[in-house]
Amino acid sequence: MEMKQLEYFCAVARAGSFSRASSELMVVQPALSRQVGRLESELSTKLFYRNGRGVALTDAGKRFLAVADSVLGELENIRAELAEDRDAPSGTVTVGMPPSVSAMIATSLLLSIRRQFPDIKLHIIDGLSGHICEWMTAGKIDIGIVHESRQSSGLLLEPLMSEPLYLVGRPSATDILADPQGAIGTVSFDTVANLPLILQGDSHGLRRLIDRTAREMNVALDIEIEIDAIAAITKLVQVEPFFSILPIGCVNRQLSDREFSAWRITSPELLNVMLMASVPNKPFTSAMREVRRAIQLQIAAASAVDEPAESEIV
Repeated sequence: MEMKQLEYFCAVARAGSFSRASSELMVVQPALSRQVGRLESELSTKLFYRNGRGVALTDAGKRFLAVADSVLGELENIRAELAEDRDAPSGTVTVGMPPSVSAMIATSLLLSIRRQFPDIKLHIIDGLSGHICEWMTAGKIDIGIVHESRQSSGLLLEPLMSEPLYLVGRPSATDILADPQGAIGTVSFDTVANLPLILQGDSHGLRRLIDRTAREMNVALDIEIEIDAIAAITKLVQVEPFFSILPIGCVNRQLSDREFSAWRITSPELLNVMLMASVPNKPFTSAMREVRRAIQLQIAAASAVDEPAESEIV
């Protein structure tokens, strides 16, 4: 079995026709047919049904296409890695991440890559997890960060972080919870449900987690405003007597400046789980590997928040 046979087979499978594949590969059709025929002989099975309109994969052909794609993809990865090992990481890397993650790490990630790898051009796109999965499948972005509720069978996913969610509000609003200004305490979910909330729309991963918890506890949420922009949410919380539910990394500056107070949500605890996504069989360049490593380091740094002693509000 030769690599040329695998390449020709995959080309015919995608084109649905020997003549179209012949044109795309710039190989005469008899040679293309001969190579695929040899492959079928070696496998002792038919890979295509021939018909008047072209060809269609048999069940065996469908299974073999998945294997051939994987083998060719791995070889392309190795070729790319060997070629790039000779040079410093360079090129454009596009990363898609939800606004809640972008608020935590985007600035520090961009500065870190700029300092360490000046030849890498990092492009960050904010988007909801569902959109990020679609962009990755379409080849528009190289690395994605998605909420666990948006897992896709067409992507490679691995755990990136698991963080608790917090109720946040301005200090003047904390009289409702009788908590000292600027402190980080705890609050039960049923108490949170009775507060005037600003939350993301129901297509957002964090919102789906909050809504699912409310359903499980059979409580209704008092949602005053829905908006997906994290910056707008924090601004509204600063100027209005509302609260929101966010990862602590989204409001670190406001907490340090005593603009917000925060309470870790308990009974039950809300955990925001994010995954790192990549596309199977897509060449993973050295620049992409360095950006991936930098994301992991920035997430670890953003998650390492020293909290004051917690006071419990039930």
